[in-house]
Amino acid sequence: MKKVLCSFIFMTFIIAGVNAQVIQGTSNASGGGLSGDMMFGAKAGFGFSTFLGRDFFDITPTPGFYVGGLAEIPAFFDGFYLQPEVVIQLQGADIGAENLNLVYLHIPVMAKYHITDEIAVEFGPQVGFLVADNWDEDISIIDTKKVNIGLNIGGGYRMNENFYFNLRISPGLTRVLDGNNIKNFAFQVGANYFF
Repeated sequence: MKKVLCSFIFMTFIIAGVNAQVIQGTSNASGGGLSGDMMFGAKAGFGFSTFLGRDFFDITPTPGFYVGGLAEIPAFFDGFYLQPEVVIQLQGADIGAENLNLVYLHIPVMAKYHITDEIAVEFGPQVGFLVADNWDEDISIIDTKKVNIGLNIGGGYRMNENFYFNLRISPGLTRVLDGNNIKNFAFQVGANYFF
């Protein structure tokens, strides 16, 4: 976990350094229609999560929420941004008579392209680290996986230089529990506030 976090921070500083050199020769990034500078912000929202797979029956989605921080880094060409994030998210589902609640520390790295000044599309991978759960491994004999890899696909609307609203789906690529094939799936709606 420490290696992944260090690598993520290192990559963010490298990108920021390259971006600073590029921006010195430009005046504005027209994609966001606002500024060519790197911006920092906070994000929060709600959603529903469930499990995909055939190893459990009667899976019912459950509501959840997320909160975190992000950076928006202009890169490569006008309208394109790299958006690293750090997010705490509550996920899970009801599985038959029980429920499985999972708290993840997610680290997505999104590629965001502004089709217009207001409308953007987003895509990127994320790695999640399990912070807490309500699963009793002693009774079930199945452990929860401590690392979860997934994708994020979505889009958003930039209201002004401070507020950006987004919708996102997040299918998991790795298993939630040892010994079965269920994977996370989340639908999110929320807002980013840039300082």
